Amino acid sequence: MPSYSCRDYRRRTIDVQKLSKDYKTLRETFNKKGRVALDHLTRSGVLLLCGAWETYIEDILREISTHFATLSKIDELPREVKKTIIHYVKNHKQEDKVLELADGGWKNLYLDEIVEQKLEGFNTPKVHNIKEISKKLIGYEEIMDCLTPENKDFINQFVQYRGYIAHNVRSRGEQYLTVEKLDEYVDDFETIVNTVDNHLLNYLKPFVSSRLWNRVNE
Repeated sequence: MPSYSCRDYRRRTIDVQKLSKDYKTLRETFNKKGRVALDHLTRSGVLLLCGAWETYIEDILREISTHFATLSKIDELPREVKKTIIHYVKNHKQEDKVLELADGGWKNLYLDEIVEQKLEGFNTPKVHNIKEISKKLIGYEEIMDCLTPENKDFINQFVQYRGYIAHNVRSRGEQYLTVEKLDEYVDDFETIVNTVDNHLLNYLKPFVSSRLWNRVNE
């Protein structure tokens, strides 16, 4: 089975698939061969799909962080994660914050304060932002290196399109979003999530002895 994060992602896309199905049912009901004014459904699907992608990134970083918290010593963490923790403690307004690192206290500090606080502020799941937060939280800036340049461009363009839909009034002459295109988006992200899930599994294995997820077919 894939990661918990991947399984949750798949559940989150069910509503997108339902919107696609509803679109097709209504199109058949109207019995028209040309375009039907139904792309409010496909545009809504884009918002839901991007939300599922964003949540997957948040969830998989949280899931990996939880595995890191099973380590016995803070020294066993990836170098970049230790740097993130040190920076957080040094710049904290409480001068004695460093004392919380003792006796395994670093685990709660890492998970509850650093990871959760940074994930709360994460809201634009483009490639650059994903790499940046991944480096800080799990020490792995190369999180997207498993993807092709085309995959990365697709992610950035899709997230930008989501922002356009969410923040702008539909303009006259705007390109119609077909249900076939929405289905294509769903398939593309399914492949991307599976690839990233496998990639992160390979990254995590050398660090922890806790039971991990299985690879999925890409």
